[in-house]
Amino acid sequence: MRKGLTAILGLIVVSACSLKPAQLYDYTNPENTYPNIKGFASLIVLNGPTGDEFWVSKEAANCIKYAVNEAGIYSFTWNKPGGGCDWVGMGVGWDQWAGKNMGAIVDEAAMRLTVRLPKGAQAMKTLPLAFGFEDYSGRQAWIGMSSNYVVNGPITQEWTNIDLPLGLFNWNEMDCDPTNIKQFVAQFEADGEFELKEMRVVPFSGSLRKQAKVGYHAVKGRGRSQSLIQFPDGSDLQLSWDSDSLYLDARITDRNELVNSQTGVDLWNGDALELAFSAQPEMTRRPRTNFLFSDVHLGLSLGETPEVVNFRTGETIPNLRQITILEGGYGYNLRWALPWEALNRAPWTIEGRYLFEVARDQGDANGRTQQIRWNSGEAEGFHLNPGLWGELLVEHPREAEELETETL
Repeated sequence: MRKGLTAILGLIVVSACSLKPAQLYDYTNPENTYPNIKGFASLIVLNGPTGDEFWVSKEAANCIKYAVNEAGIYSFTWNKPGGGCDWVGMGVGWDQWAGKNMGAIVDEAAMRLTVRLPKGAQAMKTLPLAFGFEDYSGRQAWIGMSSNYVVNGPITQEWTNIDLPLGLFNWNEMDCDPTNIKQFVAQFEADGEFELKEMRVVPFSGSLRKQAKVGYHAVKGRGRSQSLIQFPDGSDLQLSWDSDSLYLDARITDRNELVNSQTGVDLWNGDALELAFSAQPEMTRRPRTNFLFSDVHLGLSLGETPEVVNFRTGETIPNLRQITILEGGYGYNLRWALPWEALNRAPWTIEGRYLFEVARDQGDANGRTQQIRWNSGEAEGFHLNPGLWGELLVEHPREAEELETETL
């Protein structure tokens, strides 16, 4: 209970007719003119010096340094491996460490950090950070940093906003209570430096997952991607399907020979594509970090042998594959037909949002050299965490009936 509230509740209101105890709602702001999101008003998390509300891990003094200048700008420099620290982080128990009820805004807001790089630093797509909320029972909900959260990125020497949607934190998996939040925490990895101007809670109702819209051709029963799935290196993938098979059309921008000598569940360790998707639409926008039995994770070899494996079961998937070299030797066109029966799944026929991720494993004769991911970007581990996947938006068949005369 806030200071002074007891006195307010004890006041007596005098009227011409009677005396009555004042009720709490007699003193509220009925027009909600104060800044708030669905009544939540603890919006400013960090803005200038905050006293004991702000802390940096003392045991990591050899790994992280920070300062606050006269303008209230925080500067951080850290080197976790160089200093030999197990954990490096900071936290803010804003509003004087009061318990904060954020339950009503988990799907309506984001934590915004306004940051920039120091003078002379090169632009960065992301920062090696992770973020968490801790409740008063000590449980924490986390989200890893991704370039998807940088508004109008990359991060430069100009002020840039990083928006972390509250709904993407793993509240349920960690049993963290958003109605009794103690503090906001940042975990520092690797090394780096940046400046922080402000942290605040802002309205947010969209999605920062990458999305691929997919229409549906009613006459032939096959869907076609309306927006290509594009990789940072210029490669792309297009999906289509009919009642028999799932079809993949990939354009790989790689001038080198495609090499993969691996088989089975080791297909990732060479030139390959990885495809992960849910077989049923998601009913909530909150991420799930656990696999369902119906989720699929495939590996498609780009080597000489057209092998496709289900990473979750180890089974080999019968398939048809075609490879052609792009004009000028710029790369390759690849096409696969994967029977739904072999996948033990049905075509996407229900309108909705399906979790979807695709990655390109790039390798040489010695194995994989890098992995280029569609939605999860710099965050590793999509093969363990569907919360890192993007979304496939499947429309209802009636919405695409005007496309019936087109040739697929």
